[in-house]
Amino acid sequence: MELQAVAGQLYIVNGQAQKSSNTPGLLAQSAPDKAARGRERDFLFVHLTLSGQPEETSVMAQDLLDTISSRFYEVSGSVTAALRKAITECNQLLLRYNLGSSELAREGALTCAVMRANELFLAQTGESFALLGHNFGIERFPPSRPNSITPLGRTAGLDIRYFHNWLQAGDSLLLADPRLSHIPTEAFNPVLVDSAVEDGLEELEDIVGQDSARVILVEFTDEAPGFLPDADRPAVASPSGQQLPPPTKPPVRESDSEVVAVGAATPTTQLPNIDVETVETTARKATSKAALGLSRFTGWLADLLGKVYPSDRQEESSTNWAIPTFIAIGIPIIVAIVVSGVYLQRGRVARFGELKNQATSTLVLAREASTPSKAEGYYRDTLSILSQAEELRPGNGDLASMRQEVFNGLDGLSGVARMAGNLIHQFDLESRLTSLTLGDGQNGDIYVLDGLNNRVYLVAAGEELENSESVNAEVILFEEQVVGNHIVGPIQDLMWRPSGNQVTRDGLAALDLRGALISFFPNFGDTRAVPLALSSDWVQPTAITSFNERLYILDPGAPAIWRYFAEGEGFTITEGQQAIEFVEDAELENVVDLAIYSEDGSVILLYGDGRLRRYVNGRLLWNEEVLGASGLEQPLIAPVAIKIVGQGLNSSIFVADPGTDRIVQFSLGGTFLAQYKATDFEG
Repeated sequence: MELQAVAGQLYIVNGQAQKSSNTPGLLAQSAPDKAARGRERDFLFVHLTLSGQPEETSVMAQDLLDTISSRFYEVSGSVTAALRKAITECNQLLLRYNLGSSELAREGALTCAVMRANELFLAQTGESFALLGHNFGIERFPPSRPNSITPLGRTAGLDIRYFHNWLQAGDSLLLADPRLSHIPTEAFNPVLVDSAVEDGLEELEDIVGQDSARVILVEFTDEAPGFLPDADRPAVASPSGQQLPPPTKPPVRESDSEVVAVGAATPTTQLPNIDVETVETTARKATSKAALGLSRFTGWLADLLGKVYPSDRQEESSTNWAIPTFIAIGIPIIVAIVVSGVYLQRGRVARFGELKNQATSTLVLAREASTPSKAEGYYRDTLSILSQAEELRPGNGDLASMRQEVFNGLDGLSGVARMAGNLIHQFDLESRLTSLTLGDGQNGDIYVLDGLNNRVYLVAAGEELENSESVNAEVILFEEQVVGNHIVGPIQDLMWRPSGNQVTRDGLAALDLRGALISFFPNFGDTRAVPLALSSDWVQPTAITSFNERLYILDPGAPAIWRYFAEGEGFTITEGQQAIEFVEDAELENVVDLAIYSEDGSVILLYGDGRLRRYVNGRLLWNEEVLGASGLEQPLIAPVAIKIVGQGLNSSIFVADPGTDRIVQFSLGGTFLAQYKATDFEG
């Protein structure tokens, strides 16, 4: 049975309930006779608030309500499209009034709700306020105060917020003035949770107290009202928005509130209570008896056919009996399978509904949690429940929306900024990308090291990055390649080497574990190799960087950071300065990457266990404890790379941490600034 809506309105001024059947700015209406295609089953509820006193703006409010009603029921198509059209024209009408009138400009807040069968569509603009009560709790619309609010009638551009919910019998909807939004959501439990309209309106009077308010309270039910008007159909709001007089029975407090039923035509007789378990048992017995009767009939039919068409040969007799025998046995089995499937499917549907309701209630608790830690716990619980529900119904849109809201909530708690990425080039699955560096400039080329196949690729940049299909990866360096007198060996790391006093061209530098630095110059596409002294002392070099044209090689196996001074295109070693010295043990054996600040030569070390430290002249300036105190709530777990981006005081440290699927940004002073994740929530 489709749900019905029993709507009541309440108008209170300074604590006194008004005896009025036409409250300014409220509308509860069923579809008129000449509604557009698709609108016949839609029931519209509107709450409009205009600046100024309601009695001063009642005529204008009624004109706006008439505009919303007529436009909504004139537009075919989706509910959201019709709501958008109606709200837009309402805004244009109010805006024209404000621009053409010398009187005080009127601005407003608007909530429009549409019930179609078991669905509820909600659209809001301005500082509007609505609540939807379930048997497990209350949802607030909007869930939190928007960052920016554009009132109705101020500009031609509107920020319309859309919401969608599935309704169940017993749910209740409250459309109220924004002035009530300061009241805690829990205070409305007696109004919206397991409460009839009449009782809810009484509770609302107590909640409003000596304040003023205009509210619409709607109860969604699958039962026919006990008393209806004389006609065979429920009382329905008229197309103009004025509601019909309430029924005289059952008694309601005189004129304090008005209750009408809005829904499909319903008989006035009271249906008897039905024992669902008895009905199911009876249905199963009837099905089994029907199958048995069908089996007996099939056997009788087979016997009759055997007598009418006798056979002289045993083979023909066997053949003739095969089909009737199959029918006699197969049909009851098929019936049993179908009946069992129906009950199994019903169980899955019921379980899915339970999980969805549980996820919704937990999500409501997360929104209204008193502390961030409690909110995070509720969000995590919601994810677990959603995973169970998605196993029963994969690809469900409502579950996907809730999952999206959970991720947004978790991001808000942890200060995560989501970033969308574009595919530039897809490497083979047999590749393992171990190093990446960018050429000079904002749109510099991208150089990628495939450590598994020991190849270096050049990915052209520029405008082509917008179209992944046109970006090719060109191999510029590979193992056993002959470069001058050098044969390329295993390549460990890449860096961009800008031009300076010693080298006149910008280029890519690659560390060859055979004791050389290989340079690729993109301007002419030539490659050169220079030997590095003391390479026999290397144990396990892992990363390279540069400062003031010097080359630094991180060697956790030694453990040391080797220092090479530039001399032309090559490098030399200075006695006594072969490596960076630290005042205290820097535990270089645990370092996975390093960066050197170009302004003062300070060294930032990244450790595999999540530590991050900065050293100046060999002395520790700050460590991971300082980072934690600066706002880094979730520590680094398994970081792999570090990069300094920017110039001077605008420089920042960026750390790639696959262990937490994020990139974390710090200032050079050791302050946590931000963290970034991918928009697909997979890291």
